Amino acid sequence: MDMRVSLARSADHFRGVQESLRPLEQSLISALSAITSLVIKINLVITRTPRYSQGVELATTPIDAVRGFIDFILPFYGGKIVIAEEAAWGDTKDGFGFYGFSRLAEESDQIELLDLRDDETLVRKVMHPEGELELPLSKTLVEASFLVSITRPKTHCTVLMTAGLKNVLVGAIQRYSNRRSIHRDRHIHHVIASLAQHTYPDFVIIDGTVGMQGGGPIRGTAINAGWAISSFDALAADSLATYLMGFNVDGVGYLKLIRNQGWGLLYPADEIGIIGETPKNLITPFEPHRNFKRMQVWEGDR
Repeated sequence: MDMRVSLARSADHFRGVQESLRPLEQSLISALSAITSLVIKINLVITRTPRYSQGVELATTPIDAVRGFIDFILPFYGGKIVIAEEAAWGDTKDGFGFYGFSRLAEESDQIELLDLRDDETLVRKVMHPEGELELPLSKTLVEASFLVSITRPKTHCTVLMTAGLKNVLVGAIQRYSNRRSIHRDRHIHHVIASLAQHTYPDFVIIDGTVGMQGGGPIRGTAINAGWAISSFDALAADSLATYLMGFNVDGVGYLKLIRNQGWGLLYPADEIGIIGETPKNLITPFEPHRNFKRMQVWEGDR
């Protein structure tokens, strides 16, 4: 498996994502030749409502990033493409329409939309230092032959940052009430890391063309970070994104725990093959969430 990370400059969601994919094209051709269906997990936290009518698109995976990936693979992939999500607030189907995903699905018979709220449920146990939880997970995300996570990088009110991994690991939990409960648990980093045993992205695209800083993951402001990342190593991609956002990966507990479980490499602690741009040249410090200092000490460090 090609575990390199491709890093590209990006001034445009579509072109930036495609530029990050080009060095990995042969590896994608090989991986997708063995499957007939893939799932794209997008990040659609909130649908447009009167209360949150301004800037909510920053909480959502850019439609042009998804289009960039699909257009890139269509010349060599003829199987089904399922775009999946369950919005935390609002009706997911409304969100599919508002953000353009319904129109995208109409362009090709290969593309389907799935509201994960309607998906079958698999109840799985996840462990943390003081016990275990039983959580309802999406069967589609757990059993996907090839799972792609496409999201933008955002600051987060509880775990510092969120990108490709958290989009899948927490996004696989059905119903907002269940997701909210783990965010109120002081062992949230351990819970997220434990979820990797049940579902994990095979490929990650982090579209940092425009990220969210400050009051993420839904009330932040735009930052033109100007980069895009693609990789088969989700952990390497997320940890590189953390570095480019100007944060110390040691403050993101779930990334360290996932590395300790052997799921991938952690930048910059591990030697990672990076294709394209030099990371230090693309660092664009994100304004952290106001809870930043508290989040720097997570339960694993106490």
